[in-house]
Amino acid sequence: MNKDELVFLEKIASTDIFLYNKDSIKTILDSPKHYNHGLMIRAAKLSREGFYSLVKYNSGYMLLVPLAKENGLILSPKIDSLNNSENSFSNIDFINHSTSLAKLAYFLYKKESAPNWNLVIYNLNEINDPVQQVQPMKNLHDFHRYANKMVDSFAQLDDKKFKIYINKMKNCQVFGNALTTSNIIRGEKDILIDIISKLTDRAEKEGLPFEKVVFIQSLSVQKIELQANILNFNGWLEEIPYTYFNELKKWRENLFIDKADKIERYLRRNSRENIKLKDIGNELEISEQSLNTIFKKKYGMTTKKYLTQLKIENAKELLTTTQLKIHDISEYLSFIDESYFISTFNKACGMTPSKYRQNYIEKLLNKKSV
Repeated sequence: MNKDELVFLEKIASTDIFLYNKDSIKTILDSPKHYNHGLMIRAAKLSREGFYSLVKYNSGYMLLVPLAKENGLILSPKIDSLNNSENSFSNIDFINHSTSLAKLAYFLYKKESAPNWNLVIYNLNEINDPVQQVQPMKNLHDFHRYANKMVDSFAQLDDKKFKIYINKMKNCQVFGNALTTSNIIRGEKDILIDIISKLTDRAEKEGLPFEKVVFIQSLSVQKIELQANILNFNGWLEEIPYTYFNELKKWRENLFIDKADKIERYLRRNSRENIKLKDIGNELEISEQSLNTIFKKKYGMTTKKYLTQLKIENAKELLTTTQLKIHDISEYLSFIDESYFISTFNKACGMTPSKYRQNYIEKLLNKKSV
C-alpha cells in the first residue's frame, strides 16, 4: 500500500478512505476523519466477495471494495452540511464513477489489477435483494406507467409512494436498450431525459419558480450528456427525481413560514459556512437592512450570534465523535483561524475545545469502569 497515492486519490476524488473488517472501521491514512462508526459497520456487513457494493444511506452513499473475505475499503464522499439540489448532482457523479473508483482504490491498495466485478446497489434503510447493474430491459410499458405514478406522487409530495414507484421503475430493469437496440448508451440517456421532462413539466404546473426549474433541468441534462456512458443507471433513476422532490418540498415549506424562520433555516442549512448578511439577503430576497431586525424580533439575537451558536454545537459533535484536530475543526466550520475558534468556544462553553473533549472522554471511561 502506498499512502501517498491514496492521499492523492482522496484529493482528486474528494473522497475519504477507510479500512473495514468484520467488526471495526479505521482510517488507513494519518489524517483523522469525521465518520459515523456504527453506520459504516452496518454498511460493511453488506459487502460481498465478487462484487463492488454501493450503499445508500439517508442522502449519501458509501462504496465498498472487498479485499479479502472479511475486510476491504470503504470510500465515502467528503462530508458537506449544505442541503440543496447540488448534493444530488454530487451523488450522481459519485454513482457514475463508482466502478472505476473502486478498481483504482483496489489497485492502489493491493498493487495488483482490480477484478472486473459487477456493481450492486443497496439501500441501508431498506435492506433487501441488491439491484445488479447487469440485466437488460424487461418491461417498458410498466416502466412508463410507474414513471407517471411517480410524477403524480412528486406533485403531492407523498414521500412513501414516491419511493415505492421509483423502486418499481428500477425493478423493470430498463437500462437504455428499451428505446433503441442500435445505441444502448443513447437509449439510457433518452430514458433519463424523458423522466426529467416529465418532472420539469409537473414542477412548473405546481408553481416551482421558473428559474429553479430551469436550473435543475439544464444541469441534469448537462450531467447526462457529458457522460461517455451511463454507469449505474438505477442510481441516476433515483437521484434525479429526488432533486426535484426536495426542491418542491423546500419551496412549499417556505410558502408557509415567516421570514424569521426562513432566515433560521438558511443559517442551519449552511451553519459551517462563513455567512454574511448579503448572502442571506440574496438567497431569501430580504433586504440586508431589515434582516437582523426581523430575526431578532423572533429569536432574540442577531443572525451572527445565532450562527456562532450553531457552529459551537457542530464543534461539540465533532469533538466527541471524531479524532479531528482542533485546527481541522476550526477550518471545517469556517472560523477565521484556530485561535479565534478556541476563544469563541471558550467564551460559549467556559472551557477550551481540548478540555471539552478531555472531559467527554473521562466521562466515558468512568461509565465503563462502573
